[in-house]
Amino acid sequence: MAKRGDSKYKITDPTEMLVKQQPELTIHPGVFLRETLLPSWGLKNLSDLARRLGVNRANLHNVLHGEADVSRDLAYKLGALLRDEVADFLIAYQMKWDMAKEAEKRAGYRKTIERVPTPAEAEDAR
Repeated sequence: MAKRGDSKYKITDPTEMLVKQQPELTIHPGVFLRETLLPSWGLKNLSDLARRLGVNRANLHNVLHGEADVSRDLAYKLGALLRDEVADFLIAYQMKWDMAKEAEKRAGYRKTIERVPTPAEAEDAR
């Protein structure tokens, strides 16, 4: 089920079951979870996964298809199910994804809002 040339991120060592490198930001975190992580753990049935996690199946579907973000709560539940490192990975990946999505917004603010000098710059100006 893994797609998009993500084999370098695929979990192959069952004793570790860790992803050591974050994927490129071309794949939504939920889609990466669906296509790479979950199959590596043998978790392919959405209804079973939703039941195990105690989450709404439709909401989980939306996350796994890139229509909703991986919440911290969902990441923690997946960490409890799999390994805590999975939660840390998903939280970091989602945050990186969000920041990349909003890069233009951030740049726009920098163009319209004048920066105040740093304390060191203010001190030097005195």
